[in-house]
Amino acid sequence: MQYALLELHDLSPYYRREFLKALGLLEDLDIYKLSLLVVPYFWEKYSLLEDKELLHLIKNLPGEIVLHGYTHKGAKRLQEFLWTDGEGEFGGLDLYNTYQKISSALELMEYAGLSSEFFVPPAWIGNLYLEDVLYSFNFKGIAYRWYIKDLQRGSYVKTPALSFSNRFLFSWLSLRMVPEFERLYKRQKILRLALHMKDFRDERKINLWREILQRVKETRRWISYEELFSKGRPSSSFQSLQPAGWMV
Repeated sequence: MQYALLELHDLSPYYRREFLKALGLLEDLDIYKLSLLVVPYFWEKYSLLEDKELLHLIKNLPGEIVLHGYTHKGAKRLQEFLWTDGEGEFGGLDLYNTYQKISSALELMEYAGLSSEFFVPPAWIGNLYLEDVLYSFNFKGIAYRWYIKDLQRGSYVKTPALSFSNRFLFSWLSLRMVPEFERLYKRQKILRLALHMKDFRDERKINLWREILQRVKETRRWISYEELFSKGRPSSSFQSLQPAGWMV
């Protein structure tokens, strides 16, 4: 059996329209098992608390909540140029600032009536302290671009993320590369589909997601982070579990 994990990235009041568009696409395809990647204070401007209707919708969807940073805003760093343009919120942060961001995110989430045991750093970029901080707040797992790590056991499972870029030339290239990567990952036991809200401003990406999701739906079973970490340990889906080592 092969599996797929469907992630909706960057949920915030800023992307309300795009979020509704994404939900419409998934409803058309009869897909309802979702991982909702929430940014509590997007770009230090858009708080979840400011949009009660959106918050109510998030709470009532048949999906799990995954914390996706605090603001999704970080320093522009040359070594991260290929992956992001100032959105790697945790890249290069020290222990104090990492702790402060996670603490602030969880506080706002609590005010909003939301909780999560899983974390996906913006742009999939962490730092030397992030995993220890998350562990101290009782998070079960963290997902990077190529794998998901069990923070309790220090082990990981390879789960590549299929994702479009939304940055100028990279965006054009990704329209051609994502279908190729889909074929490349065909034999992967678990595949993550990372639908970013900005994708839903581009009809070409919407149409490609529709095609990809339909194919995935026919060949894989939808799962969630919670299922992967059921009962406090990785489930049978984690048959490729290995020591984490020094993966980046």
